[in-house]
Amino acid sequence: MSLLKLKSMNIRTQLKLSVLLFIILVSCQKTLKNKTIDGIWVQEGYGRMISIKDSIYTYFNTTENSCIPLISNGNITHRFKIVDFKDDKLILNPGGIVDYHFKRIDKLPEYCINHDTNKNNSPELNFGVLWNTFDKHYAFFEQRNIDWDSVKIESQEKLNNIQSNKELYNFFADILNSFNDGHIRLDVPDSLRVKNNISKKSDNIKSKKEVINDILSTYLNSFKGYNNGVIQWGILKNENIGYIVVTDMNNFSNYIPNQDLSVKQFDKEYEKVLETKSGITQLDDELNGVNFIMNRVLSDLVETKSIIIDLRFNGGGYEIVALKLLSYFIKEQKHILSIKAKKGNNYTDVQEHILNPAKNVYQGKVTVLTSHNTASAAEIFALGTMAYPEIKRFGSSTNGIFSEILWKSLPNGWEFSLSNEVYSDPKGNIYEISGVPPEYKIDYSKNRTDFYNSFYKGNKFKDIGIDKIVTWHNTGNR
Repeated sequence: MSLLKLKSMNIRTQLKLSVLLFIILVSCQKTLKNKTIDGIWVQEGYGRMISIKDSIYTYFNTTENSCIPLISNGNITHRFKIVDFKDDKLILNPGGIVDYHFKRIDKLPEYCINHDTNKNNSPELNFGVLWNTFDKHYAFFEQRNIDWDSVKIESQEKLNNIQSNKELYNFFADILNSFNDGHIRLDVPDSLRVKNNISKKSDNIKSKKEVINDILSTYLNSFKGYNNGVIQWGILKNENIGYIVVTDMNNFSNYIPNQDLSVKQFDKEYEKVLETKSGITQLDDELNGVNFIMNRVLSDLVETKSIIIDLRFNGGGYEIVALKLLSYFIKEQKHILSIKAKKGNNYTDVQEHILNPAKNVYQGKVTVLTSHNTASAAEIFALGTMAYPEIKRFGSSTNGIFSEILWKSLPNGWEFSLSNEVYSDPKGNIYEISGVPPEYKIDYSKNRTDFYNSFYKGNKFKDIGIDKIVTWHNTGNR
């Protein structure tokens, strides 16, 4: 090959490389903006939008014509875990079992940029935000027999006659109370609420704490507790059956080594530590706390033939805590539930939750006690047991409120919440309102006071739930 020809080839090669390098550089410049999460993102479902710049974010509650900051100047990594990010799609997790999906937009809508930060007390405006938010995101109008369009029509004349915030509060409260949904709340200044006269407690009315203490002292040889009794455990008298009562699905973090503090002092010290933690760290600490205490609990109960898990007094908390607890009583990985969120006339894509067993799982039989007071995250535990037929449920159906609470804001500064998520079992069955059913039914009262007092009939303390499970065991599980 001649030297001239070789030089010519080198020149052509260099030109090609230069062109290729130029194309790559231009391409990189075009996509550089999409290689950072900085920008404006619209959340799929949930009626929210997030603005991110240099890890600092503002989270907005939005409707078609309102934009109210929910969180301002927060650190994104203190509130969310970044699950996935690619070009114009972002997935964040707030610490629960549901991922939040976002799509990038070029800029904030005008009604967000020009948002009036002053409170607006207009009854019509505030009702409009409330009605539109429920219309787009509340998932259970049909199940709860609510004709939402009729509510809007019937409200027009009433709104014209409202003259004060007190009247507006009463008007909203009447509407929201008609749902009979424990996850619907209206948070207003204390001055607007009706003050109840606190009467001296009657000796004939029992409290949750009294009932649980009497269960422990009557039925157990001895017992231990953790974090002000959020979980307590022991072994039944004259039986090789363990008993665990869980009163909340939160406050499991192992913050306070001294478990002998008074209830008031423990709560004070716990809150002091909690305030120093970011939102994500708090949830991680909850899970670590579950792992810490469950290894102790199961070590104490390892020789028992079975365990009773009592959720009758548990009103909920974090679903991640509930399912972490459940993971200690299962032996195989399973799809246990699915979640979708209301999005206008449709829903977000279904997310399936797969539960994995803990490293150190209980080997004996497992029974679960539920009542109508078993609510929210506690009944997500109960829902999860349905995928494991070897776990038997005794008691009454659970409360029937599964959704994570979606908090929203009104232009006047009030806050309200609603149920926007639909939880189902792997077959698509939904237990909102009806609750998770027991396999062995006990007719507990839906009235909380009557339920507590039912343990004391005939001036003698008796737990028919524990008695029924013991009989079930001793008669060959019939």
